[in-house]
Amino acid sequence: MKKLFSVAIVVAVLGLLAVPKILPLLEDEASGPARAGRKPAVETLRLEPQPFESMLTFNGTLLAEKSVDIKSELRGKIEQIAFTDGQQVEAGDLIVTIESGELGAELASVREQLALAETNAERLQSLFERGSVTASERDDAVSQREVLKAEERRLAVRLAKTRIVAPFAGTLGLREVSPGDLIEADTMITTLQTLTNLQVDFSVPERFRNEVEPGTNLTLAVAGHQQPFNASVRAISPRVDVNTRTLTVRADVSNPQRRLLPGNYARVELISRNDAALVVPSVAVLQSLESVSVYTVENGVAKRREVLTGNRTDAEVEILGGLTPGDEVITSGIQSVRDGQAVDVRKLPGIG
Repeated sequence: MKKLFSVAIVVAVLGLLAVPKILPLLEDEASGPARAGRKPAVETLRLEPQPFESMLTFNGTLLAEKSVDIKSELRGKIEQIAFTDGQQVEAGDLIVTIESGELGAELASVREQLALAETNAERLQSLFERGSVTASERDDAVSQREVLKAEERRLAVRLAKTRIVAPFAGTLGLREVSPGDLIEADTMITTLQTLTNLQVDFSVPERFRNEVEPGTNLTLAVAGHQQPFNASVRAISPRVDVNTRTLTVRADVSNPQRRLLPGNYARVELISRNDAALVVPSVAVLQSLESVSVYTVENGVAKRREVLTGNRTDAEVEILGGLTPGDEVITSGIQSVRDGQAVDVRKLPGIG
């Protein structure tokens, strides 16, 4: 017990003797650069207009230039299927016929009645001119003839609809019916779409409206294809979607080898270039919920400046507002800088 007590006394004495030497060191470290009169060291970059390129990426969907569902307008039985799945057709090529015997018979009957009505109308007209019949009798005959003409036209149109033909050249889809099927009006038979010329629709945030114009060249990345595809902007929607604040853009895509298909997802890539941009390193930009800002140096003092940013890459950010050419932006040492604080500027190599 006495030994422990003796050891404690020795330690206490040594501690008291060391305090005068340690205390100044602790005070110096606690006060830091302020006590020594040192200023935070920062590196800066003086802004000058320069070319700046960035990649804008949007989500798009490929669509056929022309696309239609082939359906019947009549109720009837499938008589003939004149195509195979995936067949290439020209405009006017026969696709399907529907049984037309009943319509044909009706049309033939009406034509016989029409021939008789025309003869009767001519006869009554001649008799009317000689005063043998009244105008009312003549008019009834003419009216009957015109009614039968209208009925002939109606049946002829219905009969023509029993032959379903391709409205334009393209590629047919899969067959949805079989010979002998009794189909209703609007029954799906197959699809027809053009594949050699596609279009891609994609949405562009309104802030990028000036980046796209008719004729702007684009690049498409499509799943399953290593090589990119080219596209050219055709038109831009004249209205901003109030829910998404985006514009719909449509671009043409040439597809002569039919490697792309309608419905494909496409990543649309646009190179944006500004030949006189103000650009700062990404590390110089401070982002908060309220604002985006950078620190500049004015007469040796750090100033916080709110900025408007544009396009960006992994390493750089385009400044659209808040800075002017010649401003000196802090790029390193930002974490130790406060607004209005004097700083020790060390410019980046090669910067005057």
